[in-house]
Amino acid sequence: MLSESEQKRLADIEAALRSDARFVNGFNRAMTRRITPRRVTAVVIAVAAIVGVIIGLAAGTVFWTVLAICAVGVAGGVWTYRPAHPEPPAPSIDPEL
Repeated sequence: MLSESEQKRLADIEAALRSDARFVNGFNRAMTRRITPRRVTAVVIAVAAIVGVIIGLAAGTVFWTVLAICAVGVAGGVWTYRPAHPEPPAPSIDPEL
């Protein structure tokens, strides 16, 4: 249980965060991220690449192991790719409300 002074301090922090539009907008963006086909593709490539690395190492083939490690890099690139013209930003929350 929080003491009275701790509760007051926590309420002050919450009020300050509510009035911080940048924090609120960032939090809302983080909470609305969706599973996109691009991310699903990246995960599939990464899983296949990891399996390929394991098989390549077990079989002792350098070529397939290096190729699979490169595929892990491709998966990372697919995951982090941002289009040149992103969607317009979501409407921001007015801090005056």
